[in-house]
Order: sequence, then C-alpha cells, then structure tokens
Amino acid sequence: MSENRNRLGVIDIGSNSIRLIIYEAGADGTCRMIHKAKETVRLGVRRDENGNMIEEDIRTVIPILQKFKHICATNHTHQIRAVATAAVRQSANTEEIMKCWESNTDIKVQILSGEEEAYFGFLGVMRSMPAHVTEGFIVDIGGGSTEISYFKNNQLIQSTSLPCGAVNMTMQNGGTDHWSEQSTAQLEQNIQQQLAEYPWTAMHPDLPLIGLGGGIRALARMERERKRQSKPASDPYRIDPDTIFFYAEALATLSLEERVNRFDLGKDRADIIVAGTLILRTLLKHMKCSALLASWRGLSDGFSHHFFTAESASSRPTS
Repeated sequence: MSENRNRLGVIDIGSNSIRLIIYEAGADGTCRMIHKAKETVRLGVRRDENGNMIEEDIRTVIPILQKFKHICATNHTHQIRAVATAAVRQSANTEEIMKCWESNTDIKVQILSGEEEAYFGFLGVMRSMPAHVTEGFIVDIGGGSTEISYFKNNQLIQSTSLPCGAVNMTMQNGGTDHWSEQSTAQLEQNIQQQLAEYPWTAMHPDLPLIGLGGGIRALARMERERKRQSKPASDPYRIDPDTIFFYAEALATLSLEERVNRFDLGKDRADIIVAGTLILRTLLKHMKCSALLASWRGLSDGFSHHFFTAESASSRPTS
C-alpha cells in the first residue's frame, strides 16, 4: 500500500514526554486522529554548568524518534513534522541537539518559540470550543514552560510563555515526594512575580480558563472518577476553581506513593502533579477565572490544522 498524502505524523518533543499523533485530513476539511503513541522522558532537567542538555539525554530521544518514524511508515503516513518545546528551547546547545537528532533519524526538528507554542495550542482548542465560549484564557502547563493566551471572538489577542512547568518547578521547589508549606508558598510567589510582568493576565476577570496538558487531563480524570462518571461529559470538561484548590491542597500533603495509590496515577505523573496543580491554582486566583475547562486538544491538533490548511492553500490553482 502506498503512502497516504492526506496523513501527517506530528511528533511533540516536550520536557516530560515525547508524543506522536497521526492525523488524516478529510475532503470536508475535518481532521481525525488515526494513531497515537507516547514515551515518557525527562528532558532539560539535567544540564551542565554552561546550560547545555547533557549527551545522555540528547541520545535518549534518538530511539524514540526512530520508533515513531517506523509507526508512521506502518500507517502509510506521507509526512512527519517534529517540534520541540521548552526543554530544547531553554538549552544552550540547541544546534548540537538538532544536528544529532537529524543525522541519526533523518527527522528535522523545529524548535517552537513560546509564542508559537501558545498559537498552536490556541488553534487546537478553538476547533472544539463550545459556541457560547467567545472570550477567555488558554493555559498550557507543560514540563518546562507554561503558555498563557487571551482570546476573544475566535481571535488570539495576547499570549506569553513563562519558563516554569511541572517538571522544573518540582525540581526547584518541592521535589517529587512531600511538599512543605514553605515549598508551596515559594512556588506560588515565583509564578506571581512572573505574572506581574504581564498586566493583561489580570485585566479580564470572570472568564473561563481552558486548560491544556497532561497534568490538567489527569485532574479532569480524577474529578470524573470522584463523580463516578465513566467518560468525559464534554470536551472541554468543566471543573470549578474551588475543586482545583482542593486538589492543590490535598495532593501537596500526600507522599509520592500515596498519590500513586489514591488517584491511580503513574509515577511519571504523580511525581510532578503537585507542581502542575499549584501552578494552575496560582493562575486561577490571579486571573479570577470563573471555571476551568479541561481540554483534550492541544499543540499537535493546532499544528496539524495549520499544516493541512497551508497544504490546501498551496495546492489550489492560481488564476
């Protein structure tokens, strides 16, 4: 069977995981997911004294990219696009990293700026946004950064990227096990100081916050299970701010093992979910948001939409 020119494999190289999603574009302009895969990594946590990602971590990615390339071939995928976010963006040796990956896999990786990351997240969630949500914030809490966007009437108005995520804030503040009151307060103060540089984040109270990322999806699953809902009631899934505040307090008091057992979390999520939830709590309070809308969409969805839209435009005959 030949390659399907309507299929695209998007590889998202993040700080906490590397994900592959294969999409297929329909003739009606829709885009459906064909296959997905995920490998857990911890990129950018270990750097040398010059801020370089260490050799061991760089080479950890190579077999994963090779595996994903094989999956794409098995699914007759026409093109592969790989993007890297905060872990690579914040490293001093980005050129060395890119050359190593490309020479060993023939996959060219595009490093996204924080603003590009926010834009693709915006594109991803807007395609599943309820019609009544015409204004709000979008927050993507990753492993090494947090992207914040403000939108109105389907337009992205403002966005920024903070160099704080669930992985690096865990390492800098509480660690993977118990969190003290001092650690939680230190993290919150860190986030507040960064938010103070962007006054627009506090100028639109009582709007919904659309949340992206694995940590927010985990919180949504925990809340569904608490309510004994077998599947998402909707996408995005609504959670009251007070519920997030409850989880932030509760998770911080538990050990890593208790978080794993009580909430059925994998260790690769349980060790960083406290920091991610504390970041989310700080944002909800700062923005005075009316609700959290946990979305199952994200960067890869927005990137695929952007790609297929550009492909369609380039293939149209010119007059």
